[in-house]
Amino acid sequence: MADRKSAKPNRPAAAGNAKATRPRTPKAVAAAPRGPGRPSAAAGVDQRVRLLDAAVALFGERGIAATPLREVARRAQVTPALLHYYFASKDTLVQTLLDERIAPFIAVSVAPLREPLPSPRATLRRFLETHMRNIAANPWMPRLMAREVLSEGGALRAQVQAQFMATIAPKALYQIAAAQRRGEIRSDLHPLLLGLSLISLVVFPFAALPVWRGVAATMLDGVAADKAQTMRTWAKTLAAQQPSFHDGIDEALIAHTLTVIDSVLEPIHAKPKR
Repeated sequence: MADRKSAKPNRPAAAGNAKATRPRTPKAVAAAPRGPGRPSAAAGVDQRVRLLDAAVALFGERGIAATPLREVARRAQVTPALLHYYFASKDTLVQTLLDERIAPFIAVSVAPLREPLPSPRATLRRFLETHMRNIAANPWMPRLMAREVLSEGGALRAQVQAQFMATIAPKALYQIAAAQRRGEIRSDLHPLLLGLSLISLVVFPFAALPVWRGVAATMLDGVAADKAQTMRTWAKTLAAQQPSFHDGIDEALIAHTLTVIDSVLEPIHAKPKR
């Protein structure tokens, strides 16, 4: 007996039967679910940057030891749980700050010393200008350095000192000594102390600027209130020439400091005999 199933003729699909003629569309593969509290990639980058920005600002204002992590989260407008997702502890946050903010800062400043010009003096001057512009672009740096590097017991002193000694200090001192040997700058100053003076000239004004701006504004207001015509004229002239006391200080401060540095470095020529 023939097999009924094999003998059964194939029935053509009905013309109106859409299911029989339409190919099946493969189902979209669902994205892997994120873990609880885990941000998306795009949001994560932004939140992590905000957390580092908040950390460097607060550490400069209050110091590392006096800044709890919850304050960093509050300044960054994220939850403490999200902060701990990115940084397991304050030590982790501080190390990330060293690696991703301070180390790149030093790399920018030291770049002119890594590719010196034929003139040591020109190299030194370019380094000092680059360092000032780097500070102006990162105003948190001098405040953080004053609290955590220059202060006794600063939390970042050892790490930053090691980075500074490994990069900026030896290269800057080499350029100072080379410029002195070539007679490009005055040679009667000790290279180590001259290096300290130059770094102080380019760093301290940015750290002291908030205080000095207030002092200068008060001074000008007091002079402007004076009834003496000559003093009022002086005050107006000073205010017109120094708008940077109120706004846009960076360029004026950099130009002023470079002028002072040029005068300090000018070689002392022997006075003619009478």
